[in-house]
Amino acid sequence: MTEKDAHAIIKELPIGAKLQLIKKTGEIVDVQLANHDTSKIAKKQYDDLTIPELPPALIVQGQRMGTYRIALEDIVKISHVG
Repeated sequence: MTEKDAHAIIKELPIGAKLQLIKKTGEIVDVQLANHDTSKIAKKQYDDLTIPELPPALIVQGQRMGTYRIALEDIVKISHVG
């Protein structure tokens, strides 16, 4: 899924909206929308620590995992379920 496709789906949804994501592996994930930002994160350098560039992703809240990112390239479909 492209960043443009994902943004078109989630732009009207409120933060906290319940979503079902279908991933390329066939896994169906139930999450809540945590942020409308889907942009990638640039590489960062802190003294001896390098944070690699992160791809565009959907920022969500899971039941056990807390808030995390799911890369858009791994998502096939986003459905609003509540």
